[in-house]
Amino acid sequence: MATEKMYENCNGNRIEISIPNGYHYVQGSVEDGIVIQNIKGDSFVRIPTGYTSDGLYVEGFWVSSYLISKGNNGQACSVSGEYPWTNISFYEAKEVAKKFGGDLLSKEEYNRICMWLVQTHAATFEQVFIDGKGMGDYSYPHKIQKNGQDQERIVNNIDSFWGNAYIWTTQRSELYEHCRIIRGGIFKIYKTEICRPPIFKAWAFPEKGSPVISFRIVLHDK
Repeated sequence: MATEKMYENCNGNRIEISIPNGYHYVQGSVEDGIVIQNIKGDSFVRIPTGYTSDGLYVEGFWVSSYLISKGNNGQACSVSGEYPWTNISFYEAKEVAKKFGGDLLSKEEYNRICMWLVQTHAATFEQVFIDGKGMGDYSYPHKIQKNGQDQERIVNNIDSFWGNAYIWTTQRSELYEHCRIIRGGIFKIYKTEICRPPIFKAWAFPEKGSPVISFRIVLHDK
């Protein structure tokens, strides 16, 4: 599998998957998340070409298996056993992603992940779009956990898509154009037992970091 070509299908079209230079196949399939790693152990998962819940077509891409952490050398890592990199502004996170050879997730790419999880039956529509209860860490007061700490919270080889931390996206706020959208659900809705699901979004000032905001890196096909 590591040396053979891999393919994904969309609308009956067979599309060859491009593995980024310096990475090799580790495990998984198109249906449950193909995982690749580089020599440093950074893991990325393939999100196959397809549609979002609102019918937008998104080409396949690779997303970090884990929330990005900060290595001893100050460089970005997508590895298990480390704390997510928080207190980082949108602009800083975008620059880190650029140095890594990627970018932050766009609105369409994030929504594609949500739909793919439902399509592959890794999670139900309700768990992704309505209530994330039972899928992540919604404890209060909230405490950021290490990546990969709970194997039950790794879904389609993506860790902590529910809970742990919000993530920066490139989407601008419709209400406050200067602000950027953060995605993911880490808190219960006030005075209810409903937990915010991954589709949840809020806005944040891009020049400020937060102890509950991290980021993921996306690698695009060349």
